[in-house]
Amino acid sequence: MKDDDAIHLAVTASNDYWYLALNEAHKPWDDVRVRQAIAYGIDRASIVQATSYGTATANQLAIPKGNPWYIPYDRYSYDPEKAKSLLRDAGVGARPLDMLVTTEYPETVTAAQIVADNLSALGITVNIRTVDFATWLDEQNSGHFDMLMMGWLGNIDPDDFYYAQHHTDGSSNAQKFSDPEVDRLLDAGRTESNRDIRKDDYARAATIIADKCSYIFLYNPSVVQGWTTSLSGYDARRDGAVRFRTAALHPGGAA
Repeated sequence: MKDDDAIHLAVTASNDYWYLALNEAHKPWDDVRVRQAIAYGIDRASIVQATSYGTATANQLAIPKGNPWYIPYDRYSYDPEKAKSLLRDAGVGARPLDMLVTTEYPETVTAAQIVADNLSALGITVNIRTVDFATWLDEQNSGHFDMLMMGWLGNIDPDDFYYAQHHTDGSSNAQKFSDPEVDRLLDAGRTESNRDIRKDDYARAATIIADKCSYIFLYNPSVVQGWTTSLSGYDARRDGAVRFRTAALHPGGAA
């Protein structure tokens, strides 16, 4: 479609995001150094290529560039040697890791193969457990996993990106992350009316969440849309919504 002059093709990073989560109720994943080692040990670029033909945008936080709540963050470059050093510091040698993925979302199955290959270089043998989504939910909710991959979809307000997932009392905090400062900042963000202060609260919370690897963020998938060049005033939105309010179709343009 990129080569079709009659089509305008837009590839826009969405507000959705995909992530890995390590179960902090299980040793050694309760050690932040081990979680950080995993974050340094995975190749996001390869995961993006394998899961989306390269159309997704690798990201180390939840919120994509272009979103008004975005902040830059790039701590976790692909660095296997740094990962090995952190594992040595934590006293962790060769060991297995149970990774939970689901056929309901094939990208998790595809990414798991990349993750398994990456982590094998660290002496971690990834046992990929592929189940149907109902079983996946049961296993997540019961804490029967070392690591899982999933996405959050349809996020708009920054609270949607962080509270349920990373607050100690969050309804979707399956990884059992708990940090008093994150809790304080996320609680403050729910009541703060000053936009600048609120953005700073979420920026600080997001940085701690990523530094301590509550989630290991992978990428934002893209909204990919194409339309005739005779249509003006239309844009592909990060939330995937289709809006024609400002659009116009011009006669005599490409069919």
